[in-house]
Amino acid sequence: MLDRAILGPRFDWEAGHLLGHYQWIELVLVSEYVRMGLLDEEDAARIAAVLSCLSAERITAERAHSMSDLLFALERCVHAELPPGAAAWHVDRSRNDVQACAQLMYGRERILDSAAALARLCRAATARAAEHATSVMPGYTQYQTAQTITFGFYLAALADAAENGARSLVRLYDAVDLCPLGAGAMAGLELPWDRRRMAEALAFAGPEPHALTSVASRAWTLRVAAELAVLGTTFGRFLTDLLWWSGSSCRFIDLPDELAGISSAMPHKRNFPVLERLRGMAGHLVGLGVDLMVGQHNTGYSNLVEVSKESGRFLADMFAAGETMITLFEQVLTRVRFAGGRAAAVAGRELLAASTVANHLTLACGVPARSAQVVVGAWIEEALRQDGSGPDLDPRQLDAQTLAETAARHGFPVAPADLPLDDLLSAETAVYRRLTSGSTHPEQVRLLLDDVTARLGATERAMSERSARLRTARADAMAGGQVNTA
Repeated sequence: MLDRAILGPRFDWEAGHLLGHYQWIELVLVSEYVRMGLLDEEDAARIAAVLSCLSAERITAERAHSMSDLLFALERCVHAELPPGAAAWHVDRSRNDVQACAQLMYGRERILDSAAALARLCRAATARAAEHATSVMPGYTQYQTAQTITFGFYLAALADAAENGARSLVRLYDAVDLCPLGAGAMAGLELPWDRRRMAEALAFAGPEPHALTSVASRAWTLRVAAELAVLGTTFGRFLTDLLWWSGSSCRFIDLPDELAGISSAMPHKRNFPVLERLRGMAGHLVGLGVDLMVGQHNTGYSNLVEVSKESGRFLADMFAAGETMITLFEQVLTRVRFAGGRAAAVAGRELLAASTVANHLTLACGVPARSAQVVVGAWIEEALRQDGSGPDLDPRQLDAQTLAETAARHGFPVAPADLPLDDLLSAETAVYRRLTSGSTHPEQVRLLLDDVTARLGATERAMSERSARLRTARADAMAGGQVNTA
């Protein structure tokens, strides 16, 4: 049962995802044996040829004879064809640092994959935000209509979050880019291995300074978990808004048929389960992140199977869930349709510019700021009392004469002619009144998007440089370029 439920599936996963990294590591180690004079060039070349040609099928054939351990299986494959004079191959070695190194190499690649997915999401959000920089809609605070915004303004916030996530993952890549190889089981190795040379050959920024940290720590998985959990939480909030706005109470957004669903019992319903799926995936990122952290909590600081293998059992699932959610979210943004007329009509029916009226009373009529707020509140209260239809007050029911009378009752004489309510209460002009940087003013939205685009360009260049370094170093190793003393 142990083999069927745990060791076997782990072996198969490593054969599919870590074998290439193990081969790369072994080629670098062979090169070090040559440098230290423990292997000659000819024997090293023969071992390198065997290592380079190993396949998952060949490795798996040795599983039953290798305790279902991929590194033992790899060793058996090489030993079967080991040259007679290569007795020193595999001397002064441990699985601990090799496993830690391969896992981190896998993690580096997946970090860059996730960052690339976020960059694509950012591009999609930026493009749609630019299209809707003037598309008016109601903005909400505490789930109540609050102020007029634009759909482009909202999507610019999503684009900013995606770029921040991509940039943060690149920074994380750089922070964890230290090579564990050469640490041995926990206390270092006895031969003069050149750890810096090995790290550079594996495209790391340098060696992990402390041998124990090299094999005991899997903090990089926790940092990945934290980053993806933050993204899941953030995107889940955006998705909550989109779910609400797609519902019958708003109908601000729509999706094409390929992203829509139906009810089996209510033919009038047009559902968007893709948004629910995405929000559910966002929740998985939080849950899987907690699982990773709990897996290491209260464990000793040494090499432990509990930490190195079991605590990270669902790391690949977390990466996969994150990339699927991000990629599908990108497709939703690319295809979403915004009902601009409906959203603008709702914004026009809501009293979203009361603060604008209060500001006008202060700036144009000399009413003290706090008193102006009181006057506007009393004015709205009076209009509601006169209308008698409940809390739904159409701004068109408000008039300048009543506002002037309300101000006079509070001791502030104001002429109705000085109160241009048609302009002050207009949803269309409201967004242009926001003059501060980062506001919903269409020009400010465009500046926001320009800034996001510039930052994204720098992030994408950084991602490209790191990916190219990995590809080049691995290609050199697999071509046999690492088996030399240079």
